[in-house]
Amino acid sequence: MATFTFNRIFVLGVTALIAMTAPRQAPAAEYNDLAGLVEAARTAGPDAPDMMKMAIAPATSKQLLRQGDIDFHFSVGIDLPIDLQPQTLSATVMGAAQETGRYVIVFDVAMAKASRKVRDVRKESSRKVVDVIKHENPAYKRALVQLDRASQKVERFETANKPVHPKIAEQFGQAQSKLTATPPYLEQPVYGSYEYKAADTEASKTLTVNYYVIDKETRRYVKSTFDVVENQHFVMAYNLEPTDPDKDRIHSDHSFEKDVRDWERAAIIIPLSHLLDHALRHQGASRSFASAQPLLEELARDRSAAAARLESERFDARPLNDPRFDSVVAIFHPKGMGSGFYVRSNIVLTNWHVVEGTDIVEIKRYDGRETFGQVIGRDVRLDLALVKVQDRGRPVEFMTGKDVKPGEMTEVIGHPVGYAFSVTRGVVSAIRRLPPALLKTKPSEDRALASVPNYQTPNHKDGVLYIQTDAAINHGNSGGPMFMGNKVVGISDWGPTELSVDKQAAVKVPGIAFAVHYSEATRFITDALKGE
Repeated sequence: MATFTFNRIFVLGVTALIAMTAPRQAPAAEYNDLAGLVEAARTAGPDAPDMMKMAIAPATSKQLLRQGDIDFHFSVGIDLPIDLQPQTLSATVMGAAQETGRYVIVFDVAMAKASRKVRDVRKESSRKVVDVIKHENPAYKRALVQLDRASQKVERFETANKPVHPKIAEQFGQAQSKLTATPPYLEQPVYGSYEYKAADTEASKTLTVNYYVIDKETRRYVKSTFDVVENQHFVMAYNLEPTDPDKDRIHSDHSFEKDVRDWERAAIIIPLSHLLDHALRHQGASRSFASAQPLLEELARDRSAAAARLESERFDARPLNDPRFDSVVAIFHPKGMGSGFYVRSNIVLTNWHVVEGTDIVEIKRYDGRETFGQVIGRDVRLDLALVKVQDRGRPVEFMTGKDVKPGEMTEVIGHPVGYAFSVTRGVVSAIRRLPPALLKTKPSEDRALASVPNYQTPNHKDGVLYIQTDAAINHGNSGGPMFMGNKVVGISDWGPTELSVDKQAAVKVPGIAFAVHYSEATRFITDALKGE
């Protein structure tokens, strides 16, 4: 296995480690192309001041990461004087060159799989404790005699009503301590032979990475793939007895489960210079682009292919065979996960707070395909947003008229606390117009409804129309559809909170949740998509 040493290492794929010290920036210099930059950087050496800024972003499927299908990280070792800064995919692809640098790297870990093969298992002989023989400890008897003598000396002073001499008191204390520290019996172990197993194990790590090196000045990009395979031989010891007196020696001669697991989970490190050299060798196949759209489409295809391959190897049960699921998607934000659903064949509706702070989101469909979407419309007051996606889906049908009444049965589809594509059921409790949830300065004032005696819900004529329900709506449901039959009547949004008993934290009020009324959503969609 090759080992590399670098001044700075960024672990990418799940997390990014930022350098401990600020990089030294070299005076501005012009490099005609990537080959010139790499050559100048290699000549200067890794300790030279940074010659250029460069952004790098992971585009690895968050669903694969959540499901544990990525067994280890992919890491980039910074062995060139380049200020490589980990950023989000949105910032890297959409950001200006002044912020990201002329060249940016986007990578997608398509496979990071660890596996083992046991070539041979043999038995090894050693010793273990099979019995313990106890016999009286002569030192304990001597300690008893010493304590008895010291006690007699103390008694003489006490009988004469005199203070105990300090030296005698010290001797008495020492005798007590010695007796306490001396065991009354000595144990002699009896050893017998036993056998443990030693397994010759071949461990392997296979990494496949799709990457893009994008030149924002010439509007061209190089896409390629590299594979890395690392192998390691272990002799693993099993069934080792804890009483084996030779266990330290056996530990030094063998590996154990933790050793192999640590190796399997360790990141594979690729030097930045190797990655850029690999891109330069494939520069003849570079392509031009006018916008970020073709890049995202290609990334989505790669991710869907990886997801489909892994899905074909999975045997766990699928959710309900319900056509409504074909309209629902999972939306992954750098800070979390939410829900959404198709309202046009290429438009997804969700909550604004699900996509807040980003222009590009990652989306997974019920059939396992993954794609990207760009936020094209927002309404903070309604807490709604529209996302234009690359993969087309089945649009929902919205309720019309005024047929939604209290007592009607509803079903909510979403991803509560990460449990993807779940259904919860409840009734319409009420239809209320309330202040916009995200614009309230003190959410507890109107949300802790049950805490105020004889509370009367205010009729906020300028507020948002919500459907109140007792269906379970939790984190991850946000932005998902509330169905009445096969028609959408609301968009899952928020639940009221109240202070805990100890007044230290806000806790969710059970049995009360709110969804944005379909009339608000349809007006928003119509206004936002004018001209589309």
